[in-house]
Amino acid sequence: MMLDLRNGTGQYDAFMVGAFWYGDIVPAGYAYAIDDLNKSDKYPQWSYDDFPPSLKTLYTWGGKSYGIRNDADGQVLYYRSDVLSDPKWQAQFKKEVGYDLPNPPQTWQQLLDISKFFNGKNWDSNDPDPDSGTVLHLKVGEQGHYHFQSLSASFVINPGDKVTRTQNVYWFDPEDMKPLINSPGHLKALEFLQELHKTGPAAQVGWSLGEAWDYFLRGKSVFVFSWGDVGALCQDQSRSKIKGKCAAAMMPSSNEYYDFTKKEFVKLDKPRLVGNTTGGSWHGVISNFSANPEATYSFLSLMAIKPVSKMMATFGWDGVDPGYSYQFLKEDGGTATIDDYVKAGWDANDAKAYTHAYHEVFNAPTMLTYLRIPGTFEYWDILDKNLSAAMSGGKSAKQALDDTATAWEGVTDRIGRDKQKADYQAAIGYKP
Repeated sequence: MMLDLRNGTGQYDAFMVGAFWYGDIVPAGYAYAIDDLNKSDKYPQWSYDDFPPSLKTLYTWGGKSYGIRNDADGQVLYYRSDVLSDPKWQAQFKKEVGYDLPNPPQTWQQLLDISKFFNGKNWDSNDPDPDSGTVLHLKVGEQGHYHFQSLSASFVINPGDKVTRTQNVYWFDPEDMKPLINSPGHLKALEFLQELHKTGPAAQVGWSLGEAWDYFLRGKSVFVFSWGDVGALCQDQSRSKIKGKCAAAMMPSSNEYYDFTKKEFVKLDKPRLVGNTTGGSWHGVISNFSANPEATYSFLSLMAIKPVSKMMATFGWDGVDPGYSYQFLKEDGGTATIDDYVKAGWDANDAKAYTHAYHEVFNAPTMLTYLRIPGTFEYWDILDKNLSAAMSGGKSAKQALDDTATAWEGVTDRIGRDKQKADYQAAIGYKP
């Protein structure tokens, strides 16, 4: 893709991109703005009005629209509804841990307590092997860094009604592009993840995404947190044993976060949930070198019209996840019905919890800011390698994040600090 764009050859009319690629393609002039085409009545009709602001941001840049609607990515917590609601386990948890079993957990600290409690126990009489608390996938070069982003967000992000130097930032200081990735909040989150991973199978250090998902789908763990695919795959009984037992909720919150202004941790009286758009939110972007932008837009828009987009989200295991108003139920302000999901093969209770969780995660008052500047993939690759070293025991959490920050400084200086700062400010909506 990048070779074609850099050379300006126009061999491809469009690309299915992850939103994190925008920093590499939009400021360089490689992407075709679609505002005029979207307003025209010549093409299949769809509208950005159905988007929550958190997702619309990922399809646009600098006030112009580039993405044709398709996927919506974010991460939620999946949990075994039958296990957490079982009176036997509830009584045993209170006896052993000292408080009522949260169903579902509201904080990461509660989730860790629950994971420790269930790890090594067995709730499936058909399988003699012990089960786990939380399953993760920690293989280097895979998707683990995304899950660290979502988990760590509530340890790091300082709430506020706008983006400032200290509020609603996660990646870099927007004034000088100094990395925040080794902040005390990020460090506490990584140390937490090191503890959490002990409540899952030892082999998960080398597992990819699908291997972790399948472990949960076989009924072997109480929790997994990931993308919308999991909720849909729970319904596929050729792969899942937990249809009707697969609930979802917005990601838990840390019970404390690091205040960048006070330079200290702040304890919370109640959970402060942080939404996310973690992932690619994969969608079509037209090449600025396309000889056929109108035909290309028309073609891609066939995936964006409501009947197709709704069908793909309800069908589920095609990889297109929900995020738009017509995919949510009426109780969440949407126009879909539970019958839409049941007809597509869903258990009704699973579908209600799933769609509500995604409505909450995309409309949360505090959001994890999305990184989409030039070099994003390189920054993430560096983070991924160091996270893997921390999780496998090769580095301490502090060393892993300090090494990440040092390497990020090198990437920023190579690309150009002033250029990166301008693109970062534009991407996160920061006004100096």
